[in-house]
Amino acid sequence: MTLTIWRFCHKKHSEAAFLGEGFWSSGGRWHSRGTPLVYASATLSLAILETFNNNVQIENISQNFVFIKAEIPDVVLIQKLEKERLPANWRDLPAPTSLALMGDKWFSTYSNAVLQVPSAIIPHENNYLLNPKHSDFAEIKIYPPEPFI
Repeated sequence: MTLTIWRFCHKKHSEAAFLGEGFWSSGGRWHSRGTPLVYASATLSLAILETFNNNVQIENISQNFVFIKAEIPDVVLIQKLEKERLPANWRDLPAPTSLALMGDKWFSTYSNAVLQVPSAIIPHENNYLLNPKHSDFAEIKIYPPEPFI
């Protein structure tokens, strides 16, 4: 069964939304600066919440933002990072550096193209880290951006 995931981003960044360049220069909760990961969410609503939680300005949302659907086929293995393996402070802001080290380690092993992680905002839901450098990444079907109205 195919897994549908979602990205929500500013329209001007939509062409590069699945290249891993967005967080390249700054890093994020699950990776350090210079690691080209793509963040996606299990639902469109979580993708929107994750974006706005990062202090994105909401002005002209319907003119400036798009959502992008992607499908991960069964042939692409998904590694799962269980909450029980995370430090007690994993939901803190700023995020503990140990999380970025976990994501960097996963990325550098090239064990698979997708890592499922719990959302720090809603820990009962999942986000997905995609490694665009992994050979299985090409199996992920990425749909054209759609305006968020």
